[in-house]
Amino acid sequence: MKERIYRVRAGIPHTIALLSDLHGKDGKEILKILTRCRPSLIAVSGDLFLDHAQEGDSLIDLQPKVVPLLRGCAELAPTYISLGNHEWLASPADILALQSTGAVLLDNEWVRDEGTGLLIGGLTSAMVMDFRRFRKKHTPEHPYPKAKRHVDGLVLHPSVKWLRTFEEQDGYKVLLCHHPEYWCLQTPMLRDHPIDLVLSGHAHGGQIRLFGHGLYSPGQGFLPRYTGGVYTGPQGRLIVSRGLVNTAPRPIPRLFNPREVVIIDLH
Repeated sequence: MKERIYRVRAGIPHTIALLSDLHGKDGKEILKILTRCRPSLIAVSGDLFLDHAQEGDSLIDLQPKVVPLLRGCAELAPTYISLGNHEWLASPADILALQSTGAVLLDNEWVRDEGTGLLIGGLTSAMVMDFRRFRKKHTPEHPYPKAKRHVDGLVLHPSVKWLRTFEEQDGYKVLLCHHPEYWCLQTPMLRDHPIDLVLSGHAHGGQIRLFGHGLYSPGQGFLPRYTGGVYTGPQGRLIVSRGLVNTAPRPIPRLFNPREVVIIDLH
């Protein structure tokens, strides 16, 4: 696992560690890196879990290594979480377990971090929102059609009304948003919003990287544009993590694409 550092001019001297796509794996190596780096703040931009379960199962019980990582993070620095697409199965009990670690879960909401003064928001994945809407209309006897929803050709929409209040606040605004495709490939087109820094994951670095470019990403398809690094828009910047683990089926390895903890140096 690599420690990758990006420097962003922000007018404020703070360090943010970006974690994404843990998918239930062990976090000991991650905590060693964070202990060495001592960030001012830790941002977890979704997919703590792997959703290979059935509705009603406890993701926390099936993937017990998530809680120790979050507790370790919260002991090191203020830690904030947003929900990615793999959290669509998270039950209310799973959510409470995440909150009990000392990390702050931002589910389509924002807060001002007391230590740094940064405004931190969390945009919940559209798949989580779609599941919630589905479950309001259908009883548990009707299984959520995840296989039909979680495909590149079907565009689901996150809830964005709350973003207006977030954007109106004074201060440096950081948005945790699991999906980099929300930057400028589909609604809400975050590059056009007055948000200083958007932190994403989901793309897994493109899985296989050739000549500096990823081969495939969920949500972007083949030859994706946003797989890792810093991207600049008219209002702010997007930083995409290449992720903490390999989630593709075993025959498809990560090639030329090391797992990473991203350290963002605001200066």
